[in-house]
Amino acid sequence: MKTGVWYGSFQLSETAQLPFLFEVKKQKKKREMYIINGDERILLDDIKGQGDSLFIQFPAFASEFRVQVKNKKNISGRWYNHAKKGNYYLPFEGTFGIEERYPQGDPNFNVGGKWEVTFDYKTEPEKAIGVFSTVVSSFDKSGFSSNRVTGTFLTETGDYRYLEGAVLADSLYLSTFDGSHAFLFSAHFSNDTLWGEFRSGSHYKTEWFAVKNENVKLGDPDSLTYLVSEEPIHFSLPNVDGGNYTYPNETTKGKVTLIQIMGTWCPNCLDESNYLRGLKAEHGDDLEIIAVTYETQKTSEGRINKVKTYKENLNLDYTFLVGGTACKSCATEMFSMLNEIISFPTVLFIDKKGEVRKIHTGFSGPGTGDYYSDFVTKTDSFVKSLINE
Repeated sequence: MKTGVWYGSFQLSETAQLPFLFEVKKQKKKREMYIINGDERILLDDIKGQGDSLFIQFPAFASEFRVQVKNKKNISGRWYNHAKKGNYYLPFEGTFGIEERYPQGDPNFNVGGKWEVTFDYKTEPEKAIGVFSTVVSSFDKSGFSSNRVTGTFLTETGDYRYLEGAVLADSLYLSTFDGSHAFLFSAHFSNDTLWGEFRSGSHYKTEWFAVKNENVKLGDPDSLTYLVSEEPIHFSLPNVDGGNYTYPNETTKGKVTLIQIMGTWCPNCLDESNYLRGLKAEHGDDLEIIAVTYETQKTSEGRINKVKTYKENLNLDYTFLVGGTACKSCATEMFSMLNEIISFPTVLFIDKKGEVRKIHTGFSGPGTGDYYSDFVTKTDSFVKSLINE
């Protein structure tokens, strides 16, 4: 593959294509690939060649590209998501030299700001917040592209991560691809309202609408999951080293402990894990973090191997355990002292006395901008206060 920026696209249906950009670089005779979503860059450096074929693995998720190199400027093949059932894949095409996700054009409305969003409004309405801004394109040779948009949608249990797109006349287009999710949004602006369609891969489609509302708010993520009994938090689970780990224990006694209920297949969990890595580095032995994972692999050995690889690839210096298969009801059964696990991830903040002081449901990551910055400030302060008690 030629070094430089490439245009990639997935065929979601006969009429729907999901665009994204990636960049190929050469480092010490080795090719590296970077998926581009707004400010996000996802490094893919596990690239293996066989004849005219390339096999490109994602570092954190159980997914890969299998492509054929047609010539120096064109590749085609499939992206496989092994975390999904039934040999799930999306047809893929890559073209060198196209440096814009969507074409440039003149917007007829200002998408910047906050939007009050309702997904799936015809059947099971779900509230969300859309946060968008118009930005200068890093690839636009003139140095300015007024219709380029970045942003995300926030829900009570997490965000849709880094979205990038454009406003063309009265239409909004957004997409993202991170190795786990392949999201495509489109909407038409009419009478101060966005009327849109949302696709997740080739398997899910729903409708949504949105109106501008700078004061829109969602429910408090610290109040969605709560204790329903006085039963203490306790479990005994396999770790990634072939042993067994029991909580509580002498290491956690008298120490602030965070229990992260998550899955390695979950992009919001990935964002949270990156945040927790920094928190652990800051506080060292004053803070214990225990991740209890729920995985898609069918066997215990497969789940352990996936979690071990995830821990190593992300350089996470805290304890990882395997709780079971990837289902919220399985996690709810294990943590029966809680009302229910409604989202991966969920984090329990436990003080030095072993009492649960806060439970945070979901995770809104760095793609949410000020929302994430506010979360980091408040959570850093809260953890420090627990340690100083």
